[in-house]
Amino acid sequence: MIKICYIIGQLNRAGAEQQLYYLVTGLNKEKFYPIVVSLSQGGFWSEEIKKLNIQVIEIPRSKHKEVSRLIRLVKVLKKIRPQMIHTFLFSANTYGRVAGILVSVPFMIASERNLPEVGKDKNVFKLYIDRFLALFTDGIICNSRKAADTLIKKYSFSEKKVFTVHNGINGANFLKNDFQREKIAPYVIGTVGRLYPQKNHKLFLDMAKLLLNSSGGGDMKFLIVGDGPLRNELEDYARHLEIDSSVIFAGERTDIPELLQGMDIFVTTSSYEGLSNTIMEAMSAGLPVVATDVGGNSELIIDGETGFLCPSNNVDALVAMVNNLIEDQQRARLMGEKGKRRILYEFGIDKMVRATENIYLKLLEEKSLVTNQLKKTFHRS
Repeated sequence: MIKICYIIGQLNRAGAEQQLYYLVTGLNKEKFYPIVVSLSQGGFWSEEIKKLNIQVIEIPRSKHKEVSRLIRLVKVLKKIRPQMIHTFLFSANTYGRVAGILVSVPFMIASERNLPEVGKDKNVFKLYIDRFLALFTDGIICNSRKAADTLIKKYSFSEKKVFTVHNGINGANFLKNDFQREKIAPYVIGTVGRLYPQKNHKLFLDMAKLLLNSSGGGDMKFLIVGDGPLRNELEDYARHLEIDSSVIFAGERTDIPELLQGMDIFVTTSSYEGLSNTIMEAMSAGLPVVATDVGGNSELIIDGETGFLCPSNNVDALVAMVNNLIEDQQRARLMGEKGKRRILYEFGIDKMVRATENIYLKLLEEKSLVTNQLKKTFHRS
């Protein structure tokens, strides 16, 4: 059995953390023994993973960057002695691989969960760290082909080390079954996501302003689900645009499937993405989706068939596409149905887990063959 230590910066409600939960849940426990290390304390997914009888080790954070966390992580790895570590997100990719090098962990895999572009989710220094640590890394798993291509073609990462595994989702959780449809207005345009700069919610509000101006706005509401450091700023911006009576900031919620069923159109305005879990959830719920054409969004949405893709930060294009769906509700319904089928059949959790396991086994086998060949060469000499 291969002991794998999964290392992540925190286990709060967010996309990468959810994917880690799905992965350790579905992992073949006859072949792999997972342990999760969080570089922070607590979090929703920490408790959920513990319910699976999987050990979660938490390393408390006192500052954003600290040598003491690295020292404590080194001690953890020395104690549990994993054959493999798999890290998620930049802080864990960095702390985890440095600790893995110091402890001589035999096998290291990192993850790229966003589009790795300077000026978006990375600066030059972070990219330099990634490129250096890649020399000691056996594999880098990206959640979109766009991210993988960017690493290989733009930043010259070794093609042999870079893999794509799309996110998985339990689409059945978002189908309209027995739960009550929560309808807050006759027509609802919604979005779900953390209130961070990456998600570009001001563009969503600009869109709302133009749509309300063109329609009179009496029967239309805009629902923003999620929380984060920009909430006060975004609420002030809605007031500045004089649309605050039509915009609902729902905060962080646990009833996302029900809220999605209360929407008519789902819109996401991100400036950059990896592979959006919220788009997958909205498509699973049968919603037509309008999204900015960034990151892996085009790997989820077939433009004009399961939704619309529009240029990033182009409010006029966004409004035109949403208006198209408002005015042609039959087309909107058909797009939603096609999107639902696409997610259910092509982006299941089991497919994601099996693809990840196959990468582990492939790379382990290749490394074993190289090691055995080196041993034979050494003995001959």
